[in-house]
Amino acid sequence: MVLMSGRLFEMFEEVVERLPAQCVLKAFQLQRQMLKEDVLKKRTLPISEIRSIFAFCDFLESARDSIPMPPVRVPLWHIAFYRGTVIRLIEAGELPDEAITYFDATFSASILNSLRAA
Repeated sequence: MVLMSGRLFEMFEEVVERLPAQCVLKAFQLQRQMLKEDVLKKRTLPISEIRSIFAFCDFLESARDSIPMPPVRVPLWHIAFYRGTVIRLIEAGELPDEAITYFDATFSASILNSLRAA
């Protein structure tokens, strides 16, 4: 399975945005399991997108348990989707209110890095 860069993320983003908020955490868990299997079977996938999705999955688990995560860098164009997903999950009661503060702290390195490059 070979996907053009950006397409793996875009397809997953489209799926998640159509799901009810109550199904999103499970969808991320399933996506992580499938991607781990793809990596183990040496299927060709865009590694930067895999790392980004894995990092966000880790974040969701930590945020659900109200545990801050250290800073993580992901592609800048993933940030808006991830942040919107966190807000949606907070509004649905799937994540605690402080998850948005954790998100901003965890993913601010990506935003700051992009500003330095500009």
